[in-house]
Amino acid sequence: MSPRLLLIAGVVVLAAAIGGWVAYSSSQKAQQQAAIRQLVADSTTLLREALTKTPTAEAASRLDANLQAIKAPSERAFADAAEHYILGAREIVRRRLDATRLIAEAAAGRQGLAAHMARPSVPRERWIHTAGEMKRRIEGQHADLGRMLKALEDLLFSMPEASKNLAPFVAPDLLIEEDVIAAARKRGQAEAARAVEDLQKARDLAPR
Repeated sequence: MSPRLLLIAGVVVLAAAIGGWVAYSSSQKAQQQAAIRQLVADSTTLLREALTKTPTAEAASRLDANLQAIKAPSERAFADAAEHYILGAREIVRRRLDATRLIAEAAAGRQGLAAHMARPSVPRERWIHTAGEMKRRIEGQHADLGRMLKALEDLLFSMPEASKNLAPFVAPDLLIEEDVIAAARKRGQAEAARAVEDLQKARDLAPR
């Protein structure tokens, strides 16, 4: 084969190799994008259900799995934005779970104190001491609840920014709705205000 034909053959082989690499790269990129979009869509569904219904430990576990599943070497900006969004969703669900538990614990504590105060017993000193212990426990429960609701409020406040950063990469319907976040913030603020009122009522019940 002449040098000219060898050169032409080499060029053809090189062009085929480059074309194959470009096709493979494009296919990998499309697959990574699709995988991330699926993780985002699933995470949004889990977050929406946790904020509009009852949060579950399973939802928090699935969000954690989604976070760990983000791997996209060729889509770093997309992956980073999705990671931040899913991390926020996971932490919101975790705080919502903890807040729900603490609300129930605080309510049980207040009910226990009210029942105790409604049945004075002797010796009176022991009755008063028990009431004081119950009151201190309720104070601690409400302090934990207040911190949890504040953390939840901060996370919900930052979620629209995470959605904004992810918006260039996904369709709008894959992101959590602003009105769902707004409603969740309003609910959390109402719970915080109610907790303050309930704590004051418990304080008024127990002897100082």
